[in-house]
Amino acid sequence: MRMDEVVEKLYGKKAGNIKIKLGLKRIETLCEYLGNPQNNFKTIHVAGTNGKGSVTKALSDIFIKEGYKVGTFISPHLVHINERIRINGINIPDEDFVRVYSEVLPYIERMESLGEDMSPSFFEIITAMAFKYFSDENVSIGVIEVGLGGRLDSTNVIQSDVDVISTIQYDHMKILGDTLEDIAFEKAGIIKEGASVILGDIPESPKDIIIRKAHTARAKEIFEFGKEFEFENPRFSINWNMIDYKGIFGDYKDLIFKSNGAYQPHNISLAVAAAEIFLKRYNKSLDENKLRETLKKFRWEGRFEITEQSGKKLILEGAHNPDGVKMLRKTLDLYMPTAKKAALIGILDDKDFTDMVKDLSLMFDDIIITSIPNNRSVNPEKVFEELLKVKPTNVTFIKDPKEAYKKLLTKNADYYFVTGSLYLVGEIRSYFGDNR
Repeated sequence: MRMDEVVEKLYGKKAGNIKIKLGLKRIETLCEYLGNPQNNFKTIHVAGTNGKGSVTKALSDIFIKEGYKVGTFISPHLVHINERIRINGINIPDEDFVRVYSEVLPYIERMESLGEDMSPSFFEIITAMAFKYFSDENVSIGVIEVGLGGRLDSTNVIQSDVDVISTIQYDHMKILGDTLEDIAFEKAGIIKEGASVILGDIPESPKDIIIRKAHTARAKEIFEFGKEFEFENPRFSINWNMIDYKGIFGDYKDLIFKSNGAYQPHNISLAVAAAEIFLKRYNKSLDENKLRETLKKFRWEGRFEITEQSGKKLILEGAHNPDGVKMLRKTLDLYMPTAKKAALIGILDDKDFTDMVKDLSLMFDDIIITSIPNNRSVNPEKVFEELLKVKPTNVTFIKDPKEAYKKLLTKNADYYFVTGSLYLVGEIRSYFGDNR
């Protein structure tokens, strides 16, 4: 079997399961068939509405520099499906991807024979493949990002040592609930008995839900941003940002990190705290020099990622929900308040785009709305129509994202943005990278 055939089969599963399959029965069964590979390495579980990807990537980089063999599982990918499964920062090679899928396939077929309810979804299969690959390769630590929610997410079969919840904000409300408390309940479902819990900057009411869950689950300890750890004195400059980190076991003054964004001081603080706590559980501690070296190089693709294309400064930013857009606005005020900015924007149909476009209309001088190559982007015209209500001029709709991107680069601007859905960011990124 070739890589393209495997990808076609997996994407076929994705297209055939437009309704997201929640619940742990299928992933538990699939992992049992595989010998429960997820139990063969220590794990950190990362959930949250926004920021969980950055925390996952930063944690992985920190542990790699510390000398551990680290498996990282993320979603979604931007360009290549291999990005979801990494060891020491390297995407799973095609030949290993094909091999692992081939070894999992007989169990997928066995489950499919039991009927639609037991047929594993795309995400369940890719999760099981990650666990098996990490086990086969004898990783020391798995840093596992939740796909959606937490309690019923496929990743929630791991017995985590540390559970991180970055933020609680409104997103996926049709699935997770329409209050912050409901969403917090779902995110808190990742908390395991004996685990250390790290909480980000979360409003009091949903945080109370999480803390009660942690006590019920008999978590070992809870550490809260703003109490046990925090950052002070943030300083922002493109690709050279700095905070004073006030930690649980030590402070790091003038901690420099490359990744940009008003949200990154918070995410970096969460990652450092989680790394401290994880190592402390095993009577180890962070090497400050290695930490500083790591963060100076830390970047996260598609999150205020700055590149140059056709002589233009292009910024890729997956601001995919209302709070993400608000944080983008804050970021622009920090880095480039007076610069002229043009943007290509795509938003999925199931997002609260009414509020999103109100903020986006104030950020950019020129805006192009486009579609996204995803079955959740059927009516991009609705986003365009909503934007016209608040910004009647300098707004264009071009359905084809490739044509829209070409048009973007013809605009007169200092900076060019691709923002909204990460699926759009990945699509555009594929135009100027290694595109298989």
